[in-house]
Amino acid sequence: MRKHFFFLAVIAALSVNGFGQQLMKIDTSRQSVEHWQKWMTDLNEMGVEKKNDSFYVKEEVVKLLKDPAYRNAVYPAVYNWAATVSLLKQMELKKAFWHMINLYQTDTAHRNIVIGTFILYDSLMDMDKILVNSFYTYAFTDPQVCRIKNNKPDIFRPDILEQKLRTTKEIVGYIWMNRRAKADKKQ
Repeated sequence: MRKHFFFLAVIAALSVNGFGQQLMKIDTSRQSVEHWQKWMTDLNEMGVEKKNDSFYVKEEVVKLLKDPAYRNAVYPAVYNWAATVSLLKQMELKKAFWHMINLYQTDTAHRNIVIGTFILYDSLMDMDKILVNSFYTYAFTDPQVCRIKNNKPDIFRPDILEQKLRTTKEIVGYIWMNRRAKADKKQ
């Protein structure tokens, strides 16, 4: 239900032109629908996943391992709000959420903005799962954590990796607290 509501909300948001009430044409072509379905699937998948005794690596992680220019574009030297907002506007949500996890660590004065944004998105989609998916997509190829040697990650700072995981868990905890508070209000 949340997925369908989110898809409709995205379409509605894209259909309004600024503050004017002028509606734009909505592309309902098969190609557009397939694009948004792929986008939603990616958002709900981990980039690196362990099943039984095997690791599965998705296309995004492979691209990060093999393409240094792409990797540099995804991981800035310093995370900032302007780049994060740009990613949000471009609907690159998984990358934007990774940036926000990092901003939560570095921009402690604005943590409430990070939490508030995730809580807002949680009303549209399962943010706890998506944040974990973002972590398992971008954490293992993060230059703060690993170097790429022969297209393979060499994790040289497991302590930073663990800190980013703790940060992700802390944010997920706030999302769960907000959900409980909303459920308690309904009772």
